[in-house]
Amino acid sequence: MNQRGLLTLPRLASGRDDPILVHAARQQTMIRARGGRGNSALAAALIMVLCAAMVVASTSRSSASTTPARLTASGSTIPVEPASPWPEMRHDQRNTGASSILARYHGDSPWSFSTGKGLFPTAVIGTDGTVYFGSADTYFYAVSPSGRLAWKYKTGGVIDSSAVLGRAEDGSTTVTVGSADGNLYQMRTGSVVPPSDRVLWRFRAPASHSAGQQVSWWEGNVELAPDGTLLAGNTGGDAFALHPSGTLRFEYRTGNSVWTDAAVSPDNTSYWGSLSASIFALDANGKLGWSVPTGGFVIASPALGSDGTLYDGSFDGKIYAIDSQTGVVKWTFQTADNVYSSPALLNDAGGRTTAIIVASTDGSVYSLSPSGQLNWRYDAGDVIRSSPVIGLAPKGDPAGHIVYVGAGDGRLYALNAATGQRRWSFDTTSSEPSLRDRNDLNSSPALGKTGIYIGSEDGSIWYVPYDYCLHRADPRCARGPGGSLPAATTSAYLVTPGGSTIAATTAAGSPVSVLPFRLVVRRNGISIDAAFEAASPPTVTISPPVPLTTSLSGDGHYVFAVPNGFLQPGTHYHVTIAGAYRVASPPLGDGSSGTVRTQLTLVTPTESRGTFPFTVGARQVSALHITRLAFPLPSFLASVNQIGFDSYDWIASVLQASPPDANGDGTVLLFVVGGTRLSDGLIAVDPSTSFAFPLEGTYHGNLLSVSAASVTLPFSFGPVPLRQLTFRMELGPGLVAQPGASIFAVAHCSDVPYYGPLLEKATTLCNSSGNLPVSGTFLTSGYNPAGGATTAPPGLSVSSVNLQRPSASSAGSLTADFGLSAGMHYRASLHVVSLVLSNAVTGAVVPLDYRTSTTSSAEPNGDLERTTLEVPSGTVLPAQLRVNVVTDGYPLAARNF
Repeated sequence: MNQRGLLTLPRLASGRDDPILVHAARQQTMIRARGGRGNSALAAALIMVLCAAMVVASTSRSSASTTPARLTASGSTIPVEPASPWPEMRHDQRNTGASSILARYHGDSPWSFSTGKGLFPTAVIGTDGTVYFGSADTYFYAVSPSGRLAWKYKTGGVIDSSAVLGRAEDGSTTVTVGSADGNLYQMRTGSVVPPSDRVLWRFRAPASHSAGQQVSWWEGNVELAPDGTLLAGNTGGDAFALHPSGTLRFEYRTGNSVWTDAAVSPDNTSYWGSLSASIFALDANGKLGWSVPTGGFVIASPALGSDGTLYDGSFDGKIYAIDSQTGVVKWTFQTADNVYSSPALLNDAGGRTTAIIVASTDGSVYSLSPSGQLNWRYDAGDVIRSSPVIGLAPKGDPAGHIVYVGAGDGRLYALNAATGQRRWSFDTTSSEPSLRDRNDLNSSPALGKTGIYIGSEDGSIWYVPYDYCLHRADPRCARGPGGSLPAATTSAYLVTPGGSTIAATTAAGSPVSVLPFRLVVRRNGISIDAAFEAASPPTVTISPPVPLTTSLSGDGHYVFAVPNGFLQPGTHYHVTIAGAYRVASPPLGDGSSGTVRTQLTLVTPTESRGTFPFTVGARQVSALHITRLAFPLPSFLASVNQIGFDSYDWIASVLQASPPDANGDGTVLLFVVGGTRLSDGLIAVDPSTSFAFPLEGTYHGNLLSVSAASVTLPFSFGPVPLRQLTFRMELGPGLVAQPGASIFAVAHCSDVPYYGPLLEKATTLCNSSGNLPVSGTFLTSGYNPAGGATTAPPGLSVSSVNLQRPSASSAGSLTADFGLSAGMHYRASLHVVSLVLSNAVTGAVVPLDYRTSTTSSAEPNGDLERTTLEVPSGTVLPAQLRVNVVTDGYPLAARNF
């Protein structure tokens, strides 16, 4: 299942709204709107204020047939590759997510193949067992059945959509996939095809047609209709149909992003979901048949049942059953959080749909009857964004069918489809220390001839043989119905920076970690939707005493404790979390309330601290390569933007640092600029970057805590200013951030462009202070200076720096003029030049949006001439001001005023 690249919010009304449908959408969202709810309410409350004015097409009647697609012997529909065990994201045109291959163990072992960044789409599998998938590292991969690279193709952007395997006119196999570079690619699959001949055609997406979107990435998964038409949606707000030759057949504008995999009936009627908070049907010519509004984004791909019922999930936490001919909603089923994953359909031997299997980010997998009644619920104890799939149990096995799904704890689960009990689970968590906390299985499984394939946030594609854990003794395996959390508890559990819940009451802790705690209320083996009371926020105390700053998440599920300093090594810290909580009202709970008091022990490692790892030289400075950001807490942000954060490459260079005192303490100023990876693997500055900002803070030996008070992150609806962005890390050899590296960020809802006034009313997204606090983790390594960003530019000098201080009513400015030695060049368009202001006495940085406030001009030959920083009116500058002139990541000059 895809992890989306840019945070997107529903579009406001454009004058085409049906009042009846708008009223229905309001009623649906108001039912879920109350303070202190779980993560489902986080999404739903956001939609409550946004979707009420949303574009929803008037419901009309469709004449589309609902007869299920005819299947070949392999269970696939023509024209996909007919012998492929898993030719597309949800296996077949109805999106059943079901395979007829028996789960027979063949005696082989698990393997994994690593890419450069996170892996979020679903793999597809060729007839010969070749596995095809894309990665956030911008490459599309073909990997052999033994886990070796067959070939790869570099696109111009992250790949967040699943491919489809088809056939060319000559009978050869093709693979079609979209990229964030705006291109949909159809490629030859042969392993000996020259790179120049790999691509058969490209289709370029037009500019965004959505008012709330500024990009037109291909993030919708590609589907093949019975007549060979290719169907795919994109972030720009369109559902596309292409001829097999790659030319446009039709384009339907939905009003917001389309990220689903379309389900298709034999007459080429297609069924989609959209971030316009709707599920809709298009006939073979792209004409709207009907549209059903929901109370939240629709990212899950719809599945078409044997009787023509369409099933899909929404960010309002509901599963919808819809008559595919009329668009009439038959029933809904409420889960306790947003539904990101797509439903799978369990069919009997006669092809009749007997159960709908779906997961929710509340951490549970649900089996529902065709009438909407709960058959069973399995609670994994961690967030689930992976879409369940269904396979056949071995011949004679009483289980009949097996459900496979990934979870946020890094485990691939195999469940008995009849009872919901765990058959086995396999832990894919990496043994590499820097990746152990990057183990979310947000990709969805694909079922091959001999085993299961699934992608991990750590960047690996995993292969696990069918029933491997029932045949081999492996510490990564677990069997039986049990789970990692107690069957009954009311506790606050420590959560790792990467989002994994630690069930133990004693845990190893990093001296730099942010400390998130998760409220867990479980009864009879099931987690109940409960939240800390916002009116009397929980307290976090620690002994030996450490000053803490605490924040409650808007959904009430998490409390974040940020130490104001560093924890001491070799120390047992006793932590107490205490507060009042309330359980959700029926049907998600009984509306009860109570108090929780949990005591935990946090043990820091005994290793002695290292020395300050940075240097500032006359011609070169040290720098970090910061990458693979993740914000898993709360769950809503990762559901809409994980791949975007994962794709960042930042260069954080040292501008200045104080010498360490007798205790090894000092202050440091870093400057961050966006980078791009070159073909040789080096990271160079990206002149089009949206990132250029300072980070200031303190260090204690090799422990580092740096923050920015004014950073703007780009989202698809506009730039979002952060009031705080803090990185905390322990740097080891090679400037690698050790396990426990943490990010903590705070946005104020009123600062969010376009949607700010509405977000303030969404109390389950923003906390009682109007803030949205989030936490996560990241990776670092030492920056290779061969990339050029941290080295003094040859021949470039600063000839003058002039300051005009701002007043209360007029803006000020700072201007730097440059000179070049004879015969030397420094092209302004290829570099990022910044002017960073700080207090010359205290070192405190003046909080400004440095990237958007800075402009550079060039000489007629393109060389850098001047850089100007606009200082907004009302900005109070220190009496003694220091100016650092930074070329990319190198502090070229400093001036005091």
